[in-house]
Amino acid sequence: MRYLDEKEAESIKKYYDRAIELLKKSDCKEANYGAVIFKDDEVIGEGYNYVPKIYGYTCDKCPRRNNDLHKGIGLELCYSVHAEESAINDMIFNKGHKRSDSKGSNMIVVRAKNGEHYIFKTFKPYCTRCAEKIYTQTDINEIIYEEGDKFIALKRDELFNISIINLHENWKEKFDIK
Repeated sequence: MRYLDEKEAESIKKYYDRAIELLKKSDCKEANYGAVIFKDDEVIGEGYNYVPKIYGYTCDKCPRRNNDLHKGIGLELCYSVHAEESAINDMIFNKGHKRSDSKGSNMIVVRAKNGEHYIFKTFKPYCTRCAEKIYTQTDINEIIYEEGDKFIALKRDELFNISIINLHENWKEKFDIK
């Protein structure tokens, strides 16, 4: 895990701005995310979280939301296609890239909550669902998030491992497990 320097942060601004645009398309009532995969000054995949247009699926009926599960707990119940998943799907299915085409690429992920841009004070990833997809379906180099007034970058394996650890801690906290 590392922080981007000012030059690196400036170099990703257009991808950051695009991710902000994308999150505005999200129809999730819990939080809105936008994600952009970029390589060699080109967007190779992009997406946002959304509820698929399948009969009966709405954010209001999401069993995860209705059981007040947060911090990654119960993600298997979430109806939404997550932004990272959406960007990977776009890369492969819409733009026709192969996994190997993502070698050397980066992904930036941004978040909004209640219609307001949300920046983590301390970034603690816990979405093992997205971490698993990034780890197993891509060769993305780093995944970039906002933390405070900086950008933080994690390697694929770091994101995967840290997400598992944090989710485990969140389960223990939720159910008061010692």
